Amino acid sequence: MGINLIILFLSISIAFLLGYYIQYITKDNLFESYINKLISIAKSKEIPELISGKTGYAKNINVKLFYEELSHCDNPVATVLLINGAAETMIQWPDQMIRTILKNNFRVIRFDNRGLGQSDWINNWSNSNSYNLDEMARDSLAVANHLNVEKFHVIGYSTGGMIAQILAINYPKKILSLTNLMSTGHLFDPEAEAPDKNRLGQLKKMIFNYRNKDRDIDKVLKFHFKLDHLWHGSDNYVINQEKQILKTLYEIKHRKGFNKNAFKQHTKAIKKSGSRYRMLKKIEAPTLIIHGSDDLLIKPSHSKKMASLIHGSKLFIIKGMGHDFNKNFKNRINILILPHLIANS
Repeated sequence: MGINLIILFLSISIAFLLGYYIQYITKDNLFESYINKLISIAKSKEIPELISGKTGYAKNINVKLFYEELSHCDNPVATVLLINGAAETMIQWPDQMIRTILKNNFRVIRFDNRGLGQSDWINNWSNSNSYNLDEMARDSLAVANHLNVEKFHVIGYSTGGMIAQILAINYPKKILSLTNLMSTGHLFDPEAEAPDKNRLGQLKKMIFNYRNKDRDIDKVLKFHFKLDHLWHGSDNYVINQEKQILKTLYEIKHRKGFNKNAFKQHTKAIKKSGSRYRMLKKIEAPTLIIHGSDDLLIKPSHSKKMASLIHGSKLFIIKGMGHDFNKNFKNRINILILPHLIANS
């Protein structure tokens, strides 16, 4: 009787594990099938022109920086400088946000950080010959100075938010307002909440396996699709997944594509820069801080810490938002970011 019970128990356990494994594989296959379908649809369409403004190059010492200047009027209210996150180019900013800002008579400037897009890729980089966030902040300032912008609003997300903080700290007379999105004053704070280890491990594995010179379009598109979805929150809505794939196709076919080395370089720049906690107290610019409740890369406690250090700053935690621009963020552009820009112009 005892042996029969053991056999029955083992049979049930094996059946359960097998069922779980099949369910997991099926789910994974369905996801792959979904990606393949989206890619097939996107590839059948004409790739839209994503850079329509005035373009050019600014220079910080020997680093060329590609920028785009956008405006819908002759006399803009003020200029808004956008600084994107690590290893992401300027075209990744939400189109809806840019349109909203432009419709309200602001000029928008966005650019590719060093190592990305059409800006110089830093090929002579090494651990002993690396740059930090202060140098990347000077890149941002070089773009503004090249376009004769005396004062500007600065909006940065993730690593771009860290660079924006440095601009507000080191060049207070240049900054009309600061908007920080899903960022931090010290990414490697040992006392702060750490990123989700599982997803961070997936990210590192994906970056490691990527090859800059890979010309298998489907393979590259799958990489970017999975990368985009890695840090979504519980509200994992993407406003137009097909459009995101078309953006990636545009990067591949009309620009230089993704540079995996920039991820390592930007991470090193963050580490070299250390903590800004003490310096954040010196920020005078009106500051808006926005974070997602479900951000697993930079936990919302980082923004709460920043808000406690920047005098007069306003903090908003968006429910369901991860380390991405979800629908809840886009729905709040008019009620959060735009009033902040208008009030401080």
